Amino acid sequence: MATVYLHIGLPKTGSTTIQVFTCDNREVFEKFGICYPLFDYSYEMVSFRRNGHFLFAPYVNEDGKLDRTRPAAEYEEGLNKLEEISKQYDKILLTDEGLWWGSHTRENFWEQLKEDMNKRGLDVRIIVYLRRQDSWIESHWAQNIRDGRTCLTMHDYLDYMKDRGYPLDYYAYISKFAEIFGKDHLHIKILERGQFKGAEHTLQSDFLDIFGLSLSDGFRVKQDVYNAKFEGNYLEIKRLMNLLPELRTRKHIVFDGITKLDLKNPAKRDYSMYSFFAPEDRKVFREQFEESNRRLAVEFLGREDGILFYDPPKDLPELTINEGDLLRDSILLYGKIFDIIQKQNEAAKEQLAGQEGNQTARQLALKHTVYHMVDKRMTEHERVISQMFQQVLDKQLRSIRDMKAELKAEQKKNIQEMKKELRDEQKQLIKNLKKELREELKADLQKNTKETKALQSDLKALREDVLFYRLKRKIRHIKGSDQ
Repeated sequence: MATVYLHIGLPKTGSTTIQVFTCDNREVFEKFGICYPLFDYSYEMVSFRRNGHFLFAPYVNEDGKLDRTRPAAEYEEGLNKLEEISKQYDKILLTDEGLWWGSHTRENFWEQLKEDMNKRGLDVRIIVYLRRQDSWIESHWAQNIRDGRTCLTMHDYLDYMKDRGYPLDYYAYISKFAEIFGKDHLHIKILERGQFKGAEHTLQSDFLDIFGLSLSDGFRVKQDVYNAKFEGNYLEIKRLMNLLPELRTRKHIVFDGITKLDLKNPAKRDYSMYSFFAPEDRKVFREQFEESNRRLAVEFLGREDGILFYDPPKDLPELTINEGDLLRDSILLYGKIFDIIQKQNEAAKEQLAGQEGNQTARQLALKHTVYHMVDKRMTEHERVISQMFQQVLDKQLRSIRDMKAELKAEQKKNIQEMKKELRDEQKQLIKNLKKELREELKADLQKNTKETKALQSDLKALREDVLFYRLKRKIRHIKGSDQ
């Protein structure tokens, strides 16, 4: 019986790194009898490397709506392909981090999957990577902001995930896998460098250890960064922009602007020493999973100390957004967007000029042909055909010129609108700053007035005391008793 190794996440535990690594080394894996199949199924916003996505992808109705309670139309076909692959390979590797949670919409998903695999002669082993819950949810929140999936603050996001029932109680959730597939069919890995196996102590070497392999067996590792994150002010700017649906997509110029500016902003702070949690909130959030993590460490990993995560938590101060820095970075972002638009305009102009030049060359070539045909006394029918070609080319040339004019007008309009929005935003910010300054000055003035009145009262009392003693001394002098 062939074995399907099913890597199910969690999200934000290096899944993309694993998928790129396995995809780049498909031929090496095959030498060791492990097949990492790539299917011709396509899903929106899902990489082709996530070859296990068809297992829980929703059914698409005739009206285009998704029915997440039913398997996709390609589900059975995909399983049949696995059965065919098993005739050549003893081990098959499927991966999709969405399986950790995406499978919850189908009743008895895992039981049914095991049954469907077994009847095709396929055994199933589960690979899961775990990350300390507080670190995981910070990373998950930041990625969902970057990808336009949420505009919630960190505090509200915690409540949202709790209401959804997202499975961060690792012991309870993994116990269900143990009941279905057997404890000996679970590969539970921890996303900490100190717990990575293999000589290199990397995520890739740790993943290969599952199959009894090592990087020295001919595997290649790319040093690229995947799923680069937004930080600090740019994360906050993107979160606010997610309030507008049209700005959420990663294809929007705003995303491109933030990505480029975040990498080259000379005024960028070091955000590695800050947290999205307040220290006391992080502690409370972490404590609710301590017992679950302890039981998982003892019962599934055989650790008598009951410690699941060895890296100590970093109780860093909570990140606060400075309004002045946020204004500066907002202006820089607008400037970067203008720069991107300007470069796109220049590229479009060059492309149009090239098209117009090519069209002109074709037109001249046709005229030369026409003149040559005239010299040879072409027939009336030939003249009609040549005139038709000439009219078509003239029409195409006019169309290109019109498109160029429309593009220039639209670009000019867009730039004017963005400049106006920037001016309006600057005016509003200046107005708000002036208002805050006036209020602060007014408060200081009131405070100074009170202090001045108090000083004046003290001075008056002092003067009265001095006058009293002077009069008393004068009286004593008059009486002759001041000797």
